[in-house]
Amino acid sequence: MTSLSLALAATTGTAALAQAQPAASTVKLDVGAKVHDSEGVELGPIASNDGSVVVVDFGGRQAALPANVFAQTDKGLAITITAAQLTAALDKQAADAAAALETALVPGAEIRGVGGTSVVGKVKSADADGVVVATDKGEVRVPRKAFFLTEKGLAMSFSADQFAAAVAETAGASAAADTGADPAPANEPAPTPAG
Repeated sequence: MTSLSLALAATTGTAALAQAQPAASTVKLDVGAKVHDSEGVELGPIASNDGSVVVVDFGGRQAALPANVFAQTDKGLAITITAAQLTAALDKQAADAAAALETALVPGAEIRGVGGTSVVGKVKSADADGVVVATDKGEVRVPRKAFFLTEKGLAMSFSADQFAAAVAETAGASAAADTGADPAPANEPAPTPAG
């Protein structure tokens, strides 16, 4: 997750922030603490804090913000922009990410597992619903929402091992259908995306 790039520190806040204590090092950014916008509207709780990036759960969306944009006000923790400005920034970030992903999902592009170290296959084709991934063990269709971009390029939300198991399961089901054999039991757990 990349930090939302906003000019938060330079943005002028309202009177509530004018009374804020600006020293971020003295502000407690505990997980679960409620965060407000510059107008005092509650945004949501802090979901995580690694010391430099603070993730706020903002209406079901994750807003990754630099730790130095938080201040203590009479209402509690606050940032220097409004909820509307944060929504606009998150919408733009999502649109930019979708456009970059669209550009990356071209035939022949290498796809890495969620850890980013192993190439698990290549894009054979992509449409609005899914991506056909070609591997040395065969092809498998993966939902489009499983793909994202990293510094190393195109990746999917499965580890290399999970993806290999899914490809083997798909190949086994296809072979069973071709021979009329019973497919794998339905109670077998399917690979799940890595968190």
